[in-house]
Amino acid sequence: MMVNKYIMCKCGNIVEKGRVELGLKNCVACARRLNTQKVKGRMVYFHKTGGQIEVMSAQSYSENEKYFKPQGVYSSVKNFSKPTK
Repeated sequence: MMVNKYIMCKCGNIVEKGRVELGLKNCVACARRLNTQKVKGRMVYFHKTGGQIEVMSAQSYSENEKYFKPQGVYSSVKNFSKPTK
């Protein structure tokens, strides 16, 4: 006999299976009510191919944003985004 294991949220609702697999302990309704900041990420290329996503907190992202956002007139992103004539 197979027994299904359900995890209950603080509000009394059942936590969805996908959220339990991710290690989350609250239901979708409670998660939307909480004012938690979302995680952010950036692409990191350690070599020419195979970039990875670096996931960080919103606070860490905002503190380090100046290091990975292009700035200045010589930025390659700005040069590629210019319209061609």
